[in-house]
Amino acid sequence: MLYRLIQPSLPLRAFIRQYMLLHFEFDKNTPAPVKVFPVTPQQSLVFYLRGSVTAVNPATGTSAMFAKIAINGPQLSRFDFHISPNYLMFSVDFQPGALSKFLRMPLTDAFIDDRIDAEALLNPDIHQLYERMVNASNYESLVQLAETYLWKRIQSLKTDVRPLDRVIQLIADNPTQFLVDEWASQACLSVSQFERRITQQIGISPRLFARTNRFHKAVLLKDQNPTLDWLSIAIQSGYTDYQHLVKDFKQFAGAKPNSLLKAQASAPERILGIG
Repeated sequence: MLYRLIQPSLPLRAFIRQYMLLHFEFDKNTPAPVKVFPVTPQQSLVFYLRGSVTAVNPATGTSAMFAKIAINGPQLSRFDFHISPNYLMFSVDFQPGALSKFLRMPLTDAFIDDRIDAEALLNPDIHQLYERMVNASNYESLVQLAETYLWKRIQSLKTDVRPLDRVIQLIADNPTQFLVDEWASQACLSVSQFERRITQQIGISPRLFARTNRFHKAVLLKDQNPTLDWLSIAIQSGYTDYQHLVKDFKQFAGAKPNSLLKAQASAPERILGIG
């Protein structure tokens, strides 16, 4: 059983934030625990190397099974992930705004709340990489194979960091105040240009991007400080009060704060004591 976050090599860090490696094995006669996945700003390229994931939207009751190589765009709804008993996944988690550059295309509405089949957007090398990863003899080889592919592709891209990229990172790091005029000025753009360009690059408006990052920050803060009360979590995360935080939890997690914690306590990595 494995749950590991791995730092990318230094040359890739302008594009890649981290790798996530998960390997779970449960009794095949018993359904695997459900992973509750609320709204997240994270955008990723994910390889499902063993088993599969079926995502259920509890608000609509709809479900979908992910492609074996999936591109995760903006997620604005909660999903409950039902995984196979034998499950191995490797995720490439991009820096804010980097997925659009990696794909060489804007993130349209088609990416929202969807896992796009990567083989439909990337060249055949991605399928060859998948086959090599499936047959890898150890976990370290998965990282090496992924980095070789990523470095080759990233070398072919324009990797200069522009003012807009810096502002996107600033919003992700400090999502406590929504200062669109100031953000636009720092990006050297008019407000309308800024809103259009950032929506193309991250798939959603700057205000919504800030809100999802603020919510995610609150969830992580509580996870890292379980004894901290919710009012303190709210204030430290940039909310005006506890009720303001609850409003975002209802929209982005479909539950009140304590109800989400209870649901997340049944996640596979928590039950196995590895995350």
